[in-house]
Amino acid sequence: MSRGEESDDEQIKYAIALSLKDQGDADGKQVLPEVNYKPSEAPSLDLLSLNRKQMEEDRLARIATKRSRMLSNEEEVVETPPPKRRTKSETYPTADGAVIPYPEGIVKRTWVRGYDRSNDDIKIEEVLQKDKLLLALFSSFQWDEPWLFNKIDASRTKVLLVAFAADETQKEITRRNAPSNVKFCFPDMHGPGSMHSKLQILKFPNYLRIVIPTGNLVPYDWGETGVMENMVFLIDLPLMEMAHKPHPATMFFSQLQLYLQAMGVEISMISGLSKYDFSKTKDIGLVYSMSVIGNLHSNLCA
Repeated sequence: MSRGEESDDEQIKYAIALSLKDQGDADGKQVLPEVNYKPSEAPSLDLLSLNRKQMEEDRLARIATKRSRMLSNEEEVVETPPPKRRTKSETYPTADGAVIPYPEGIVKRTWVRGYDRSNDDIKIEEVLQKDKLLLALFSSFQWDEPWLFNKIDASRTKVLLVAFAADETQKEITRRNAPSNVKFCFPDMHGPGSMHSKLQILKFPNYLRIVIPTGNLVPYDWGETGVMENMVFLIDLPLMEMAHKPHPATMFFSQLQLYLQAMGVEISMISGLSKYDFSKTKDIGLVYSMSVIGNLHSNLCA
């Protein structure tokens, strides 16, 4: 190809380029030049890895800084103990100045050896109050007679034990294990069965205490071995003459009378309950079961 022909070709290419440029300007479009990267100009994988590593290190550093600030703030916080709640007095002063500990009724845990005392636990000694106890009715499924009589003063306290005995031989054995001045009541089971009743009726100079525990009259059920915890409901009822005015009998009172009568408790002791004010038991129910004939049970509840 001659130089003239090469010159003509260059002129044609130049003209075409100008034509394309003019067309792009007319259409409002911009023609971008094509850029070809050489392999040496492309970002390397090593650089990308370094960038990610640096970003992760920066992120961990920010977390560590934030955590240190939080710990510093926690150290500066001064904990304020919650305000002590004011509790309503449980005692009830009577007209002659006598104090009744639990006139509204209360549920407490039995004290357990090895644990700190609290306001909601109680010991068997605090239930019985041997120095003031005049008369006691105890009903239980299990007994530890020497332990029980160590908790009361048998010389001043009249005691009636309501106990289970399968036959006359067992009754005699039970009597021999107790002091001679202790009376017994052995409910008739009307066939096979055993008595699981847990009830205490305690007479003090100014009030009558009704106690319904979940434990038997054995030391481990009252926490003395440190392995068992039970619950106790107790309510103290003032003498009627100490109350402001007489109150009608409640369903609790009526059901308690029926229950004691079914167990065979002496009528004189049952009638003595009417000397006390049971008005605070109007919202309390007494639930019990009683064997009537063989395996037939009559369930009475108030």
